[in-house]
Amino acid sequence: MKRRHGATILEANLPGGLRVIMEPLREFSSVSLGIWALVGSRDETAAQSGITHLIEHLAFKGTPRRDARKIALEIDSMGGSLNAFTGKEFTSFYARVLGESLPLAVDLLSDITLNSGFGGDDIEREREVILQEICMVDDTPDDVIHDLHCQEYWPDHSLGMPVLGTQESLCGLSREDVVSFHGAHFRADRMLVTAAGNLDPEELIRMLSEAFSGLERSRVPLSRTVPRGVPGLCVQQRPVEQVHFCIGYPGLKYADARRYVMSLLNTVLGGGVSSRLFQKIREERGLAYSVFSYQSAHEDTGMHTIYCGTSREGFGEALRLIGEETEDLMTRLIPEDELDTARLQLKGNLLLGLESTGNRMNQLARNAIFFDRQVSTKEIEEGIDNVTAQQIRDLSLETFGKDRTSLTVIGPISEDEVREIRG
Repeated sequence: MKRRHGATILEANLPGGLRVIMEPLREFSSVSLGIWALVGSRDETAAQSGITHLIEHLAFKGTPRRDARKIALEIDSMGGSLNAFTGKEFTSFYARVLGESLPLAVDLLSDITLNSGFGGDDIEREREVILQEICMVDDTPDDVIHDLHCQEYWPDHSLGMPVLGTQESLCGLSREDVVSFHGAHFRADRMLVTAAGNLDPEELIRMLSEAFSGLERSRVPLSRTVPRGVPGLCVQQRPVEQVHFCIGYPGLKYADARRYVMSLLNTVLGGGVSSRLFQKIREERGLAYSVFSYQSAHEDTGMHTIYCGTSREGFGEALRLIGEETEDLMTRLIPEDELDTARLQLKGNLLLGLESTGNRMNQLARNAIFFDRQVSTKEIEEGIDNVTAQQIRDLSLETFGKDRTSLTVIGPISEDEVREIRG
């Protein structure tokens, strides 16, 4: 067992190749445990789109040892929580329980992750549940706009496909497809276990070694291609009240050396209630209830996005104001007091997150996946503090520009009208 950053973080590799990273925190009552499969929607073909998310749902439907009701009863009897999510590049099954309940959590999580029965009736029911989920998202313009925007920015690439899949792809999936995909990807060398909180490292390793003893390594290497961001315009005219739009720009991959520069740029532009976009578009002009910016950072690429929901009449003004703010970031240095506020915001969010074993467990996994090492809090704080206004201006010049912009619009407005407003 190897130590990382002194006595705080421990790492071990089980005989089959499964990687385990632990942060013992005896002062906490709880422990958070996560099992991560390093496969997500970007590892699917168009015909398989949504299969990873379907597998995530099916994990809770039962195994040879537990039916769905027993799974629910066991986690409730621990007074804990059990959940999962599917992302573009990984899938996570996780639990938060009291330290004394960790053995049962290990047994339960490993069982549903590895031994789902994938019953035919369960597949049909969960297929229908996800189809309804897709309909729900499609009926909510401020949700579906982000999926549509991603699809338009990375067309004909799996990174642009929705995590939920499509109605066509889901209806084409068979039980054999599900079993084969699970068997190919849920393997020892493509999985990771992270835990943070009230745990005994030696005891946890013993339990995990037993739970994953039969798990083999993968036979086929994972292959990912880098997508190319495509500038353009997509307008989906709908009879809804608001115009929802996303503007996309080239972003950074997760582990890029300039990630702290991008984080501060994003915070200043649209990362909170004191940000420029929120203050100018919502507080000063009253043009929108929701306006923000965010980063989509992946293993090998990224995208920076601005979202706004406004009236048909306010669309042009909101677009103009966003253009003014991005132009200002490219031409003027951010005042030092504004930069200091953004630094404090980022570091405050970081430190507050350390009070949660769930956040710590998640961070252990993301550091391992994207950096192959643990990035200390001190390193992050120093990285944030060392960013200069000139670095933010330089990155703004690289990021923002009309020839590299993708605009996606949903609302009561036509493509011709949008083109005319853009000029």
